[in-house]
Amino acid sequence: MKTKRSISSRLTGLVVAGLALISGTAWALDSGSVNQAFQIARQALSPEVQTKVVSVYGIGTPTAIQKWYIIFYDPSVSSHGRAVLVQNNQITKTYAANGGTTYSADLTFDPSRITSEGPALSAAQGYAAKHNIAYDSVTVLLKQVSVNKPFRWRVGLVQDGKKEGFVMVSALDDSVAAFVPPSADKSSTSGSSDSSAEGFGNDVKKTFLGIGGDLQEFFTGERTVDK
Repeated sequence: MKTKRSISSRLTGLVVAGLALISGTAWALDSGSVNQAFQIARQALSPEVQTKVVSVYGIGTPTAIQKWYIIFYDPSVSSHGRAVLVQNNQITKTYAANGGTTYSADLTFDPSRITSEGPALSAAQGYAAKHNIAYDSVTVLLKQVSVNKPFRWRVGLVQDGKKEGFVMVSALDDSVAAFVPPSADKSSTSGSSDSSAEGFGNDVKKTFLGIGGDLQEFFTGERTVDK
């Protein structure tokens, strides 16, 4: 026969386990949609390249990203890059990124380094409020431009479809590093630290016609396909 003490101990154990489960769930929800997108997108890749991300690009509101494009380093395709679109917590499309650029394994990063885009969005909100910049949507771009360049989020502030500028936020400590006006970003060269990558301009003709402006902007920083 079970004693009251043993029953009480079991109940206590169940409560502790339940609290741990709730705590774990809360952490997952707070980890940011980019982390969830990484976990989903990696299912489209073979295990050996699931932790080698070239770029991540998101589109959404000032407080939440709804669509993620993630490029993984994939030597099985000629460009060594494969793009995965994650939307509504599922893989919507995958592309072999064959647009004229060959991606380097040296410029990949492990997605476990990034747990949330939330602090970058908050930092951009703070900067915009301080400088009276109105915006109703955002784009975010994260990539390792070069081995010696800072690892930064580039948060694009968009008002009524028009870029108002870009807030550069450190991906390591979430501090605002710089603000780039839209005119300066448009005139930047492919070798600039704020550009998407050297040679990405060639992707427009070869890759993006028929794919859409979102992915073109992901690679090139500009949008001409659907305008």
